[in-house]
Amino acid sequence: MSRIIRCPSCAAVYEVEVSQIQVAQGWFRCGKCHEAFNATGLDLPSPTVLLPNVSASLTLPVAAEPSAQANSRLELDDLLLREDVSGRSAAPTQEISADLMAFSEALSTFKPAPPNPEPAAAAHRDKGAAASRVFLHTSAVVLGLLLMGQLFFVQRHAMAAFWPSSLHVLESLCRPFQCQVEPWRNPKALVMEEASFAQSGDQFLLTWSLRNVSAMTVATTSLELSLLDEFNNPVVRRVLLSEETQAPVVLSPGQVWKGSWSVHVDPSLVFSQYRLMTFYP
Repeated sequence: MSRIIRCPSCAAVYEVEVSQIQVAQGWFRCGKCHEAFNATGLDLPSPTVLLPNVSASLTLPVAAEPSAQANSRLELDDLLLREDVSGRSAAPTQEISADLMAFSEALSTFKPAPPNPEPAAAAHRDKGAAASRVFLHTSAVVLGLLLMGQLFFVQRHAMAAFWPSSLHVLESLCRPFQCQVEPWRNPKALVMEEASFAQSGDQFLLTWSLRNVSAMTVATTSLELSLLDEFNNPVVRRVLLSEETQAPVVLSPGQVWKGSWSVHVDPSLVFSQYRLMTFYP
C-alpha cells in the first residue's frame, strides 16, 4: 500500500510505501530541495494507478497502462509535479538505503536543545552568596565579642576608676576567669609636694607628703630613696614598699598622704644629697 505526499517547501510530490513511512517514523528529505520534513498529514488522495511522470526520488515508480495513465494525468494535473522520468528504471534497493541514511541525518538536526543550566547556576550562586554573608556577619560578631573581652581584661582597672559604681559588676565578670580588679595605677596622678631627709642622732628621718592631683582614685605608689655624691651619682639606694611605710592602698582625688621613715646610714658612707621618687613596682 502506498501514499502520495507533498513536500511543504517546494511542493514536489512523491509516492511512498506505508512500510517506508513506518520505518522513517514520518520523516523524509526532499530529493529536489533537500528539505527535511515530517510527512504526517501531508499525504494526498492516492489514485489506483499513478502516472510515470510522478517524482520518485524516495520510492519506486508504479507501472500502468497508457490509457489509465492518460486518465490519471487529467485527474492529477493540478497536484503532481511534472517531470519526465520515462527513461528511468526502477530505483534499486541501494537507493532506498541511501534515503534512510539521509533521513537519519535529518533526524540528527532535530535534536532537542539541552536545558539551560543558567537558572540552576544562578540559584547556586545566590545560595553561596547568602552563606558567605551569614559567615561574614557571624565572624564580625565573634571578633567584636573577642575585642570587647580583651578590652575588658586589659582595661578593667581603668574602667573601675572611671566608673566606681561598676566595680561590683566588673568583679562578678572577673570571678569566672580568676582575675581581680585592682586599683588603677597612674604615676602621673601623684605629686610629691614636700620631702626632707634630716639627721636625728645616729639615724636620719625621712618625711614626705604625696598628693593625688587627678579626678580619679588611684593606687598608692612605693618610694625609692637614693643617696647621691657631689656629682649626683647614686651611692646607695633603698626601696620602701607601700606595705613597709603603711601607706593607704588608694588615694582618692585630692587626698594627701604624709609619712615618715627612720633610716640608718653607715657613718663611713659619704653623700652630699638625697633623692626621693615614687614608682609602681
